[in-house]
Amino acid sequence: MDPAGRWFSRGKLLITGEYLVMEGAKAFAVPLIKGQSLEVYHSAEEGVLHWEAYTDSGSWFSARFSLPGFQIINTDDEAKALFLKKLFGAIREQNKDFLKDKKGYRVITKLDFNPEFGFGSSSTLINNLASWAKVDPFALQFRTLGGSGYDIACAAANGPGIYRLADKKPLWQSVPFNPVFTDRLYFVYLGNKQNSYNEVRRFKSRVSFNWQHIEEISKITEQLVATADFTGFKNLLELHEQIMSSVLKKETVKKTRFNHLDVTVKSLGAWGGDFALIATGIEKKYLLKRLNQMGYFHIFAWQNLVKYP
Repeated sequence: MDPAGRWFSRGKLLITGEYLVMEGAKAFAVPLIKGQSLEVYHSAEEGVLHWEAYTDSGSWFSARFSLPGFQIINTDDEAKALFLKKLFGAIREQNKDFLKDKKGYRVITKLDFNPEFGFGSSSTLINNLASWAKVDPFALQFRTLGGSGYDIACAAANGPGIYRLADKKPLWQSVPFNPVFTDRLYFVYLGNKQNSYNEVRRFKSRVSFNWQHIEEISKITEQLVATADFTGFKNLLELHEQIMSSVLKKETVKKTRFNHLDVTVKSLGAWGGDFALIATGIEKKYLLKRLNQMGYFHIFAWQNLVKYP
């Protein structure tokens, strides 16, 4: 049976501007080839929304909701079901007629990536739901999860871009970033998925920064996407790490994890968590061997992960 509707949203990685993007700094972000699909089917079970979520490993989550009130009938994961119910409620604030026809629906979602990676399992879901319900995905994100919204911008983007909040309004500028040295760039999973919502709250409550920091990070972002020089690119990454280390009062990921490896390393997203970007001229075979020896086995080449037009 063909679905009544199908949507796909892309995952994301934030290359520059972590944390300060929420305060207006320009951030360099990239959409990923990997993402999440959502398919909607009509069902004979009237007044029930049957939700099935899958990853490459199989079933991830399932739930049944009564319509039109979105009450949870049953589920194998209460936390995920409550989050979905929250999203449905926020959608109704924008579209009061969403799923009020009392028909039956079956929804199937599929993640192309491990949900532990932090590639955007929530943001891709929110963007897909917003497309289905014909509501503003940024408003839905801000109402439910908060954050900067860069991940929502990536969900619908077709290539790298600069993202910023101007008077709390999301702005996305596509950039033609595809230098010859992307074959020297790798994403390494650090094995500790961060809770973005908690990290945002922690940042806002504990960290001290000023407009100079925001301007410096914005300038680095602009220079980074414009450079065609690999050494210059690495220097900008290191400068960014130094500034954010000072702001966050945390050691860089280079010092804490990769100090004995001759590479440039930058934290991505919430520090100490999901992924790091490695820039190096080390031969790929040797680099992967060394990273495996250090306990890192989820390594992606930039060219195999970042979406381009």
